[in-house]
Amino acid sequence: MFMNIGNNMNNSSGISVPIKLLKKYDIPGPRYTSYPTAPIWTDKIGINEYKENLKDASINDQTISIYTHIPFCKRRCFYCGCNTCITNDPQNSLTYIEKLCDEIKQTAQLLAPRNKISQLHFGGGTPTYIGVDGLAKVLDCYEKYFEFNSGGEKSIEVDPRVTTTKQIDFLASRGFNRVSFGIQDFNPDVQQAIGRVQPIDNVINLLKYCRSLNFKGINFDLIYGLPRQTVKTFKETIEKAIELKPDRFAVYSFAYLPNMRANQSMIKENELPTTDVKYNLFAQAVELFTNAGYKQIGMDHFALPDDELSIAQNDGRLHRNFMGYTVQSTEEMIGIGMSSIGYVNNAFFQNISKIDSYKNSIDRNSFAVYRGMRLSEDDLIRQYVIKMLMCNFQLKFDLFYEKFNISYHDYFKEEHPNLKQFADDGFMEISNEDLKITTLGRTFVRNIAMTFDAYLKGDNKPTFSRTI
Repeated sequence: MFMNIGNNMNNSSGISVPIKLLKKYDIPGPRYTSYPTAPIWTDKIGINEYKENLKDASINDQTISIYTHIPFCKRRCFYCGCNTCITNDPQNSLTYIEKLCDEIKQTAQLLAPRNKISQLHFGGGTPTYIGVDGLAKVLDCYEKYFEFNSGGEKSIEVDPRVTTTKQIDFLASRGFNRVSFGIQDFNPDVQQAIGRVQPIDNVINLLKYCRSLNFKGINFDLIYGLPRQTVKTFKETIEKAIELKPDRFAVYSFAYLPNMRANQSMIKENELPTTDVKYNLFAQAVELFTNAGYKQIGMDHFALPDDELSIAQNDGRLHRNFMGYTVQSTEEMIGIGMSSIGYVNNAFFQNISKIDSYKNSIDRNSFAVYRGMRLSEDDLIRQYVIKMLMCNFQLKFDLFYEKFNISYHDYFKEEHPNLKQFADDGFMEISNEDLKITTLGRTFVRNIAMTFDAYLKGDNKPTFSRTI
């Protein structure tokens, strides 16, 4: 069975994804925002190791990327799986901002003289919850201790229900040039079921305003598998979204985990789409977006052909980290705020995920790292292969040899034969020069990448969400 919904459209370039293959490859697996993946990390790596790595990284003259976590929301959406803090007390955000600034200062001091930022991203929660004054304090702190690269990227996630034009004016005045809209679904019945009622006029008005201030790379987040979604209603959501023509889309699978996320218990399990309907929702999304001229970036992102992500993928320059797909190629990424993740000097570090524990740790130790992982040579080799497949859909054997002075076929002599099943199903082309992911294979690139994951072998495998 195929989804053929794009055949009636003027552009017939859409990708038809066979439902039987979605069923075959729908297994638990990592999203590979990192390798090794977070469940492998250990609490034996902590603050002292982080400080050492920051000092060691200070001699590098590359620019850095920084993610800043603002956890606050006034109300938690029923589907949400983010690290958030629900509060109506302004004092909570004020004290949190103070701790953010303390962490920024201490980070800068250990990294000095290395201080150039090429990418800054604010996520949450709802980053604009702290208002213009709160955002100004955080940005003032960054500007006091760091220098922003000309032509760099400043991005923020926004909730169209609460983000004001005053806040957008302020962000534009401080150099923000990218914005991501939390949409999820336009259908009122679905919105009611997920506790996020968001009239489409809010989105349209905010989108127009952002465009008037020359924001670029505007992204819409959508989710499939939500309660009360049907193939028909999700098709209508996607068509409305395409009509608004943002530069990018991220289309995520909803993971229903009420035992881990208490807020998800507000969702009625009997209102969730069946497994077969969920497959059709995703297959439909792929075809509609590609029929509309969007290029598939990774397994669940889409971008217009003239967007930076599409151009970078064409050139083999696309990268992926915890901020998503990016053209910024800097090796180091700093995480600031509760639950944030950094990658410094070939090691991952993650901050405490509870707000009070985070603030107390900053008070006592200036940092709040509670786990991480130093990468071995094998980790770095496999990280490179997975990144190239996930981001650029190609692994060139000569470039692999140049980077590691190792033959791909010698190093992966056990793994390589396992790729045959993907080639047989039309996901890959395997030659003497390279591995190439086909257009159809992009949807299944997580499954392909799992072939090279050393930590999925044996009985002690981590638990992951499903790949579809």
